[in-house]
Amino acid sequence: MSRNQHAARKPLVVGYYGMRNVGDNAFCVILDWALPRYWGAEEPVFAAPPMVDLPANRVGMSQGLFESLDPVRRAGKLLNKASLLGGASMLLFGGGSVFRDMGPFSEKKVFAAWSRVSRRPIAAVGVSVGPFVSAGAQQRLAEVFQHIDYVGVRDAASVDRLRDLGYPGIAVPAGDLAGLLPEALGDVAPAPVPRTPGRARLGVTLLGSDTDLAEPEQRRREEALIAGIRSFVDTEPVDVTILVFNTHPTKGDVACSDRLRAALQGRCDIRTVTADDGVRAMWSEMRACDIGLHMRMHGGIFAYLTGVPFTLVPYHRKCADFLTEIGQPMGRRLPVRPDDPYEVHKVLSGLLTSTERPLLDLTEFAHRARLNFTQAPWARPVA
Repeated sequence: MSRNQHAARKPLVVGYYGMRNVGDNAFCVILDWALPRYWGAEEPVFAAPPMVDLPANRVGMSQGLFESLDPVRRAGKLLNKASLLGGASMLLFGGGSVFRDMGPFSEKKVFAAWSRVSRRPIAAVGVSVGPFVSAGAQQRLAEVFQHIDYVGVRDAASVDRLRDLGYPGIAVPAGDLAGLLPEALGDVAPAPVPRTPGRARLGVTLLGSDTDLAEPEQRRREEALIAGIRSFVDTEPVDVTILVFNTHPTKGDVACSDRLRAALQGRCDIRTVTADDGVRAMWSEMRACDIGLHMRMHGGIFAYLTGVPFTLVPYHRKCADFLTEIGQPMGRRLPVRPDDPYEVHKVLSGLLTSTERPLLDLTEFAHRARLNFTQAPWARPVA
């Protein structure tokens, strides 16, 4: 099989899947919609466990393989993915920050060897390249990129890093795949949330795991956010929807979301929706909110896409880059480590009254996402 002719007919899609994260599951939903439309894919398969938003025949792994990092399960994941490669016409990295780290025994080495032997292409769409966690990871990733034919990246910094790595393939400055989520979902109707006249609804995502910050600092940040939300709810006619974007047992947001619920109990109406309910359910609940406070970057992206005024804690560089990209008004910004509940309260109050909007139009955000597909060598004309 040539690297262009029918290359995308049966892609195996890999990514940071299986971690019970709505943001990453949304990539799967988008790719399941976009690959047939733009690349003529007939049978895309995802190296992911079952999820409520995809048909059963689209996924090829067990959830149990993702619940811990013990050596046996890690080996099982790799063997499972290797078996899926047998029927694949190409390998596709689909979304996310999957090119930051790479150990000496990474599955990416297996993928590169498979491509070299089978002469079938590797591609990536909607990804970030770097920042690299170490010089060793950078060197190993540079070697893998010698075997990747096409990369659509979601930020300008990734283009620069690919150039520095000496990447020989096609690199396209595109955008986050999430820009196509409204189209992929058919922009499903908002959730039927019972509303009390004169009351607004605040959507909140918290972050249960931050590997770049020590536990005491994480907890102080969380306490400031919860105290600010509680103060806001006590002084404004506001109800709350807690959006649990990640329900993984060790990396998820369940415990911090439970702490938020306990802090607000009896002060307002509280709804909860979780990643286990699916991407469509989360999208519907987000659309039913009037304002949002988010730590999960894709919480902010969902809010932006649904037109809900929001503030996003830029705990990671990727969050700050997203806010810069869309032209988030300065009055809606929080610091990297909020420590003053009053400032949190103040920003939330501003969301209720301000008419400012992000500068970047949603059609342009979607256009950038679409470039991941339309600029690929195997792209097909779309009427």
